Amino acid sequence: MSVMLPETAAPVRELVRSELAVTGVGVVSPWGDSAGDVLAAGGAGRPGGEGWFDHRVRLGARGYKYLPPAAQYVLAAARAAVADGGRPDAVPADRRGLVLATGAGLAGLFDAMDATVAEEGAGALSPATAPYFAVNVLGNRLAAELELKGFALTVATPGTAAADALSAGALALAAGRCDSLVLAAVEEPVPAGRGGGGQQGAVVFALEPPAAARARGARVHGTVRARSLFLAPNSLRERAGRERAARRLGAALADLTGGLAGGLEGAAPAVHLDLDGSAVAQTVAAALGSPPGTAAASVGCLTPALAVAHALGAGGLVVAARGDGHVGLVRVAPSVNALSSTGVLAC
Repeated sequence: MSVMLPETAAPVRELVRSELAVTGVGVVSPWGDSAGDVLAAGGAGRPGGEGWFDHRVRLGARGYKYLPPAAQYVLAAARAAVADGGRPDAVPADRRGLVLATGAGLAGLFDAMDATVAEEGAGALSPATAPYFAVNVLGNRLAAELELKGFALTVATPGTAAADALSAGALALAAGRCDSLVLAAVEEPVPAGRGGGGQQGAVVFALEPPAAARARGARVHGTVRARSLFLAPNSLRERAGRERAARRLGAALADLTGGLAGGLEGAAPAVHLDLDGSAVAQTVAAALGSPPGTAAASVGCLTPALAVAHALGAGGLVVAARGDGHVGLVRVAPSVNALSSTGVLAC
């Protein structure tokens, strides 16, 4: 999902520019529960093999065994975000929203269910996992446990889902659909039959308007502002299309960096790039004045979400783009007016 906005739509433009305060962060992964540790690992290997996550220790002895692994990860990360200071319960249940981002969170389960139906029929499906027949069901248990009854949305855009989820969440808060927001990014490895590889774990952010966080005296880790764009790949074949895309990217970057605590004045932010080798990615890199890099783009949406969590300590810009035209931009400002030294990280 990408939010496409006409440049003349001033009221909606202000909604997109809405800033979100991060009051809680939770990370769960095979490499540890720190965003920095996971990014440093670069997805290489899986410490401890398949036994790295024990639902009995993380969640409780009863009631969680038959949840899909991705649902277990996101519950554990959400509990960590609440323990870190996130308070979705600071507002009534019907004013709490949930946006969940994933790429392959249930892909393995879907393949297993397809095989069961093909070989034995639908009657052989497990009653415990059958409810997870659609990707938008993945966040249901999380919504129930935290009583997130305002609205729920699942975003599954390849590569940019986490940034798109932040953008959609900002729209919901600014439009008055909710007063607090839980945003989750969760992944499981891609099944071998679909190429294998990918990410594993979850990141959860507790978000609210900065004014609301200040009013209740909450500790704010930092603020984020997101923008989702679509650059039609075919249009980049012509010079006029490339110039038009450059203008759109320039306007989006100006929106993101204007008015944030810290801003860009006097210091350039650290930039985390998650790009493939497409013409879209090259256009984005050129707009940033950065080389596109040679590393392969991450599979799924977890790496950009981890980069946002990691950037809360010093600020920065997280950028994801894919050849199908989807572009996600997230500007992170620390809770104090300080930015990290200039740098570009290509993942």
